[in-house]
Amino acid sequence: MNSTLREIMYLGYVFFSVTTIGTIANFIFFTSYLLNVIAGLKISSLTVIFIQLTLVNSIMLISKGVPQTLQGLGWNNFLDDVGCKVVFYFRRLNQGLSISLTCLLCIFQAITISSINSMWAGLKVRLTTHITLSYVFCWIFNMLIEIPVPISTRSPRSSSNFTNAFDNGFCTAEDIMGVYLVMTTFRNALCLGLMVLASGYMVILLHKHHQHIQKIRSTKCSSRRHPEIKATQTILLLMSTFVSFYALTSIFTLLLSYFDQKSPWMLSTSIFLSLCYPTFSPFLLIPRLCRPTCNFLVK
Repeated sequence: MNSTLREIMYLGYVFFSVTTIGTIANFIFFTSYLLNVIAGLKISSLTVIFIQLTLVNSIMLISKGVPQTLQGLGWNNFLDDVGCKVVFYFRRLNQGLSISLTCLLCIFQAITISSINSMWAGLKVRLTTHITLSYVFCWIFNMLIEIPVPISTRSPRSSSNFTNAFDNGFCTAEDIMGVYLVMTTFRNALCLGLMVLASGYMVILLHKHHQHIQKIRSTKCSSRRHPEIKATQTILLLMSTFVSFYALTSIFTLLLSYFDQKSPWMLSTSIFLSLCYPTFSPFLLIPRLCRPTCNFLVK
């Protein structure tokens, strides 16, 4: 076995490990909430968003990780035109849903933990009654905006004559219309900006709350008795993870698009980074959602 083939197989093992670990973790997260629904427990709107997010992350891991694993293990051109269209549509759809639902989650958290006397008081009441419409809109909008993806995606078997096409190793996509690129870029930039603003607002809110609590509590109290500290850590950890991996993925995608589209290592690195957030996010959330301190976020 030559070194190139060995490196490709290593990549296959890496993608298999990441996909398996992330899918299992999201499945455990999803199942824990599903059992609460079956048991008849009251499920908050925030929990519904978490359930959708874990489902989206699972599908994204499967649609990205499984094809890359098969390719790394030597399965070349294993998808026909229909397979490429389906895989790429679900890949891009769930990628858009991931950033949209994460944005909605942050905005919902920021409003629900705001003070009753703040300017968000009226919006808090309306948001509670319209939260279902918000995530339904996220699904419909992303399903519609990604329609050009299956139209332009082809299997390498039938796309040998394409020019200026992006080749990911097992599927090829023609240049997608400029309107689609503008809309997806605007969506991503808007969601990312709102997430950063909402997270900053929550950090300021929780910091002020912490200062207020410090004035009325004994200085000997353990930090474990300050739920806002745990909440702040959860928000900062989740958001810094998302933003970091999103930024790194975007950088590698740009490098891949403009400099070396045929580099298997750059392509694999870009896809690996895009799999990191859906893989690690349940590990960031599961331990904290099971603690009483996290009730501060959902009440």
